[in-house]
Amino acid sequence: MEDPDSEYVKPKMWYEEISDAGRTQEALTDDLVIQLKTEAEKSLIADAANYNIKNSKGNSNFQWMKTVMAKGITSDKVAAYIVTIQSKPLYNLDALSNLVGMVKVGKKNEFVIIIDSLIELFLENLLIPHRKLLSFHTRPLTKLDELSSGNAATRKKYLAYWIFEDQLKQIYTTFVLSLNKISHDTVEKSKEKAIGALKKLLAGNPEQEQNLLKHLVNKLGDPSKKIASKVIYLLSSLLNQHSNMQGVVLNEVEKVLFRTNVSSRTQYYALCFLSQFYLNHENKAIAEHLIGLYFSFFKACVKKGEVNSRMMSVLLMGVNRAFPYAELELSKLSDHIDTMYRIVHIANFNVSLHALRLLHQVSCKENTVNDRFLSALYRKLSDPHITSTFHQAILLSLVYKTLTYDKQVDRIKVIIKRLLQIAIYAQPSMACGVLYVVSQVIRRNHALSALILPITPDEDDDDEDEKYSDVKEEPEEETNNESEAKPCFSWIHKKNSNKRRVGYNGLHRNPLHAGGEYCCYTELNFLKSHFHPTVALFAENLLNEKTINYTGDPLKDFSLIRFLDRFVFKNPKRAQDFPKEGLQSVLRARQNYRPKGIRAVPVQSTTYVNNDEENIPIEERFLYMYLQKRNKGAPAKDDDDDSDLDSVASEEFEEMLDKMIKIKDVGEDLDYMESIEEGFKSKKKRGKEESEEDVKEEEDEIDLDEDPFEPDEGDEEVFNEDDDDSEILFDSEEEESESKHKKAKKETSSLFASAEEFASMLEEEGAAKTAPGSSNAWSTKDNAHLRQIAWEEKRNQWLKGYNKTMGKGERSGFKSKRKQKGKQNGHNFQNKKKKKA
Repeated sequence: MEDPDSEYVKPKMWYEEISDAGRTQEALTDDLVIQLKTEAEKSLIADAANYNIKNSKGNSNFQWMKTVMAKGITSDKVAAYIVTIQSKPLYNLDALSNLVGMVKVGKKNEFVIIIDSLIELFLENLLIPHRKLLSFHTRPLTKLDELSSGNAATRKKYLAYWIFEDQLKQIYTTFVLSLNKISHDTVEKSKEKAIGALKKLLAGNPEQEQNLLKHLVNKLGDPSKKIASKVIYLLSSLLNQHSNMQGVVLNEVEKVLFRTNVSSRTQYYALCFLSQFYLNHENKAIAEHLIGLYFSFFKACVKKGEVNSRMMSVLLMGVNRAFPYAELELSKLSDHIDTMYRIVHIANFNVSLHALRLLHQVSCKENTVNDRFLSALYRKLSDPHITSTFHQAILLSLVYKTLTYDKQVDRIKVIIKRLLQIAIYAQPSMACGVLYVVSQVIRRNHALSALILPITPDEDDDDEDEKYSDVKEEPEEETNNESEAKPCFSWIHKKNSNKRRVGYNGLHRNPLHAGGEYCCYTELNFLKSHFHPTVALFAENLLNEKTINYTGDPLKDFSLIRFLDRFVFKNPKRAQDFPKEGLQSVLRARQNYRPKGIRAVPVQSTTYVNNDEENIPIEERFLYMYLQKRNKGAPAKDDDDDSDLDSVASEEFEEMLDKMIKIKDVGEDLDYMESIEEGFKSKKKRGKEESEEDVKEEEDEIDLDEDPFEPDEGDEEVFNEDDDDSEILFDSEEEESESKHKKAKKETSSLFASAEEFASMLEEEGAAKTAPGSSNAWSTKDNAHLRQIAWEEKRNQWLKGYNKTMGKGERSGFKSKRKQKGKQNGHNFQNKKKKKA
C-alpha cells in the first residue's frame, strides 16, 4: 500500500526528460541537416508506432479513446484528443495536428469549442515557459555524439525530441495563422473569439510573440468599431500584465500609424490606445517617444486645418499625460506654443481645454506664471459651453492648480469673481463644484476673501499708470461735394487723457488690470437665495468665512440623476473594488465613483430614518422629514384597497417578487417550486457560461466615436483634499440582508397554500352545486365548510316554501309546473332515443 502521507510527485513535462542542449553557434551544411532530420523523423515515427501497438493490445481506455476520436460528437472528440495528447505528447503529434486542423472559418460550431481547449493545452502542457521553441537546424547537430556519449539509444532520443520540438513549432504556427484568418471573418462573434485567443497566447508565452502582436495590432483597423474597441482593451490589459512590453508594443503600433494608405480612422484608434499607456518616471524614453509621435501628427492636423477633430483632442490628451514623465527641453516646444494659443481661441471648448492644460504644464515647468496663459484661461471662463461640457472636473482642477500657483492677489480675485458669475447660471452640481474650489483657494490664502465692497477713489484723481478709454468720433461736417468728403477709418488713434475710470471692469481682457483690488464677491448674495439648498448652504458658508468641508464629488453627488434616484427611493450602487485591468486603471476613475457616507445608505432603510437630522444632506432633508412623519404619525387606514396598494408598492413586496425563485428551504409547502427554480438556474447558467467573459470585457470598451477620455486620477484632488468629516457609522449589511430574507420567507409562506390544501380546495369547488364566481355563490368570510353552506341553503329554501310538504298555494303551483315540464323533457328524450335506434 502507498503511504497516504507521501508527497505527490508531479510528472515531468516532455521538455524536462532530456537536458537542454541549447542552440548551435556553428554553420551547418545542408546535407548534414537533411541527413540528421531524416534520421530523426524515422526514429520518432518508429517510437510512435511502438507506443500505439503496445497500448492497443492491453489498454482498453486507449482503444475507447480512439473510437471516440473517430465517431464521437465534437465535444467528446475534443476531450478525447486533449486527454490523449496530454498522456504522451511526443507520440501524438498526429492527434494534435488533426485538432488544430479543425480550427477553420467554415466550422464555426467546432472552433468555438476547440479554441479554448487548445489554448489551455499549449500553455499548460506543450509550450516551454522559460524559452521559445527551437527549430531542428538550430540545434548543435555536430555535438550529437558528444551529448549521447556514443550511446545509440541516447542519440535516437535526442533526435526524436529535437524533431518533435521542430514539428510542434510548425503546428503552433499553423494554429496562430488559423486564428488570424478567423479574425478576418465576417461574423463579429467569431472575430472577438479569435482576437481574444491571440491576446491569451501572447500574454501566456513568448512563442510567436512577434506574429501574435502584429496580428492583434493590425485589428485596430477593423471596419467594426466594436472590434477596434475590443483590441484597445486587450492591448491595455496585456500591458498591465507585462509592463516591460511597452516599448515593443509602441514600435508595432508606430508601424501601423505610418503605414502607407492607412485610414485616418485606424490612426485615431491607434492614438487612442497610445494615450492610455501607464507611464511613470522610470520609462522617460517611452514618454519622450510618445510626445514626438504626438507632435508629428499635431503638425499634420494643423496643416490640414483639422483643429476641431477628434484626432486633435486625442493628441492633446496624450501629450498632457506624457509630458510630466518626459525630460524635454523647452526649446523643442517653443515652436508649438504659438500654435497652442491659436487653438485655444479658435477650437471648440474640449480641444481648447486640453490645450490650456498643456500650456499650464509648460508654464509650471518654467516656474513662472505666464500672463498670456492666464489671460487665455480668463477669456475661456466666459465660454457658454462650460455648462454643457463633460470635462467640468478637468476645468475646475485646472483653475484650482492655476490659482494656487499664482501670487498676484488682485488677479486671483478677478478670476474668482468670474467663477462666481458662472455659478449663478450653471447647474447645481457645477455651482457646488465652483463654490468648493473657491473655498479651498481662500483657505490657502485668506487675503483673497473680498466680502466687503471697497470704496473706490474719485475719478478725477490722477494716476500715473497707462490708461485706455474709448473715444467718441467727432461728427463730420456736412458737405454737398462728395469729392471733399473725409475718408472714414475703422480705428481712430488718439492720445489718452490722464483721467480714467477706476473700479472693477469684468470686460477687461487681462485679469491683472481688471481692477481686482476694487472687486467684491456680490454674487454670493444671489447664490445665498439659490433654489438648490446645498448651493445656498455653500454660499452662506463663504459669506460667513467658513471653509466648505466636503469629502465627495459635488459634480456627481449633486447631479439631477442622483437626486431623482433618491427621490424614487432607488438604492445607491455599492462600492466595489475594480480590478486594475484594461482602461479602468487609467481612464475610469470618475466613472467608477460611488457615493460615500450617508449618501451610500438607502433612503427607506431604518439606518437612514433613525439617523440624526444634522447628518442628513440638506437637499435630502425634505425626504427625511417625510419618512419620519410616515413612520411615526401616519394614521392607520380602514380602506382595504388602499392598504392593498400600499403593500404591493412596498419595497419588501418587490424584493419578494425578485427573490421568489431564489428562496430555498422555506418549508415543505414550497417543495414543488424547486423544479421551477432549477429551470431558471439552468437557463441562467447556460447564458452566463456563454457570455460572462464577453460582457465583462464589453463593459470596459470605450465609445470611439465620442471623446472617450475621462479625467485622470490627479484631476480629482480638488474634491478629495479635506477629509475632516468623519464617516457616519451604520448597521452592517449582513444584519439588514438577514432581516429582509426572513421577511421574504414569511411573505412567501403565507402567499402559497400547501399541495394537500390546494387539492381539497379543488375537490370542494368541483362538488359545489353553484359555479364559483356566479351570482348564486356564497360569500364565506368565516371560511365555512361546504357542507355547512349546503345545509344553510337547504334551510333557506325550506323557509321560503321550496319543499315537498306544501301541496297548495303558489309554491305548489310553481312546483307542479316544474314537474310537468320535467315530464315533457323526459318524453322528448325518449322519442329522440327511439329515432336513433
